[in-house]
Formats: sequence, C-alpha cells, structure tokens
Amino acid sequence: MTIRLITRTAMIAALALGAATSGAFAASSADEIRAALIGNTYTGEMGGGGYASYFGDDGRYEDASGGGVYEIGDDGVCYPDTDFGCYEAQIDGNQLEWFQNGESAGSGVIKEGNALE
Repeated sequence: MTIRLITRTAMIAALALGAATSGAFAASSADEIRAALIGNTYTGEMGGGGYASYFGDDGRYEDASGGGVYEIGDDGVCYPDTDFGCYEAQIDGNQLEWFQNGESAGSGVIKEGNALE
C-alpha cells in the first residue's frame, strides 16, 4: 500500500467513526415513548443526579418532588406549566436516553410498574 492510500483509508475511517459518535440520535416516536413509559418507571441520571419518575396512565407523573402532569407528543415528553420543557427520548429495549435541544440530558433504564412504591 502506498502512503497516499493508507492516509485516505485512515481519513475515511476517522470520518465514519466521527459520524457514528457525533451525538446524532434517532428520537423514538411518541407511540414508542408511550408504550415504554406509561405505567412504568424511569430511573437513572437527570440534571446531574439520580432521578426516578413513574408515568401513570392518567397523564400524571410521580417523583421525589411529588409529581405533576406530563404529555407525550411529537416533541417527546413535555411537562406543561413547569420550567422543565420537553425532552426527546431514544429508547432501546429498557434503556432510555433523554435529549433536550439536541444534547444528552440523562440516561437510565425503564423499570416495569411503579418502582417508587
């Protein structure tokens, strides 16, 4: 192999690796989020610390601060009447990563049922 071919191959590999790890993500659909979260508990990291939240089928969530109302739509999981805003989710099995404004905001697992009880 010539140096030129080796260099070109290395550049292509580096570009492919960069594209795979660039932080791009494929957000789960609203239906996928509903199927994964409603009636279950997310537990993991969020906002720099441990966090757990149960998503009831009545549109309310429960967490350490008490809870409130959530909505699942095209923007992901939204918390109306709060400063939390909306979070897109990337779900793979029971693994969930939250994204806000295109940046990772936390990750953890989905546990069946209300794991807060």
